Amino acid sequence: MADSIDNFTPSPGGNNFPQDFSLESVEIVTDFGQSFNVRSQVIELDFFEDLYSFVISGYVILKDAVGIVEKFKLDGNEFIKIQYGKAKDESDISKLERTFRLYKVGNRNPIGNQNAEYITLYFCNEILLLSEQVKISKSYVGKKIATASNNSGIINNILLQQLKVSPDKINDIEETYGTYDFIVPRLKPLEAISWLSTYARPAGNKLGADMLFFETKDGFSFRSLQSLLSADIYSTYKYQIKNTDLDNQSFGEGMITVLDYEVVKTYDSLESTSTGAYANRLLTIDPMTKSYKVTNFNYGKYSQKVDTMNENPVIAPSTNRLGIKQTEAYDSRLKVAIGNSNQTSVNYIKERQGSTAKDVFLETAIPNRTAQLALANYTVIKITIPGDSSITVGRTIDFNLYSLQIDDTRKLDDYFSGTYLITALRHVIQTNGSYQTILELAKESVNVTYVQPDNTSVDYRREING
Repeated sequence: MADSIDNFTPSPGGNNFPQDFSLESVEIVTDFGQSFNVRSQVIELDFFEDLYSFVISGYVILKDAVGIVEKFKLDGNEFIKIQYGKAKDESDISKLERTFRLYKVGNRNPIGNQNAEYITLYFCNEILLLSEQVKISKSYVGKKIATASNNSGIINNILLQQLKVSPDKINDIEETYGTYDFIVPRLKPLEAISWLSTYARPAGNKLGADMLFFETKDGFSFRSLQSLLSADIYSTYKYQIKNTDLDNQSFGEGMITVLDYEVVKTYDSLESTSTGAYANRLLTIDPMTKSYKVTNFNYGKYSQKVDTMNENPVIAPSTNRLGIKQTEAYDSRLKVAIGNSNQTSVNYIKERQGSTAKDVFLETAIPNRTAQLALANYTVIKITIPGDSSITVGRTIDFNLYSLQIDDTRKLDDYFSGTYLITALRHVIQTNGSYQTILELAKESVNVTYVQPDNTSVDYRREING
């Protein structure tokens, strides 16, 4: 039975105002069998999801006047149970009810005459700690990296058998293409999943190797960026002049109005060149056949083959003073890897059964993944919206930002409006009465095409040649 530090009344929650919330319970469970509800002490709860992080995490700030660390004998073996949502009603399907590992005590800052202090407690999914404690040394022969149905994939095995993740905590595993022979060389489980992701190619004729492993409030997912980008739009959000007459602003309008926004990253041609987003080159060497292969990635050709969130590519490539296009400067990012794609063409090897491993298709995986991960975060913005406990990373949204150009019509910004992928989010509940969700959004394409440069003009040639 859970004890309470003192009596409290949970926030009522409801749908009266966009930032309503219901923080039902924040309960610490100790390793000696006791539990304590510290909801009345909560000042702020922050909850994080990230497309490029393996697990969800967060922290809670408490106002402590009873010596929580000493009283509960906190030593890193505790758990924290959290229940929150938009409404207290049991019908709130977006409500989060999860248990996390309480892994760290953060800052402790005294208040006033030192009869109380603010204390920060950090939590994460238990498997993050478990993955740091074990290693996998296992061979997988003729296996898909991930399977959607029968759990025979390598990543399925790591989750279910090595980490003992409950099947109901697995949300969406996307099928991968091809079968492989892999030996996991004594890696931590999550480290092994990250390594395997670099080889994983999505099924369904999707180009490249853009698979990501991440966790949302709904469970673990292994998805390709391409499938995420083509998903249905979750909602449309708009940033506009604040409505000063709040009484006339409907609840529905409040839910889709952006409270604040920040442009985090626009184009960075130097970074995109050096990371291989526009062009890159892979050199694969096969020591057995004493051969090599060169594979070039060209963004111009790639953008014509794949589906994107918005209609147009992020650049109209120009040429440098040497006459080389941005999308053809392959040496801007050079990678070297040991491959085996040529082995089956050598008769001496082909005629000896079992003498060669399955092709790992490095020439498909590495050049495309190098560019795809860079392009996925080509444009990044942050928006703050009224708290929404249903939203998760991996969803797509439309963001309408009005142009700053003076015009008779309210025109949308050509390049920053459009469809975005939610790559990270932060739920912030402040118990003084505020619930907001901060979304980090990214996109790899634009709505309005860029003007094709005239690289032969006298003015351009004069400037490019210095």
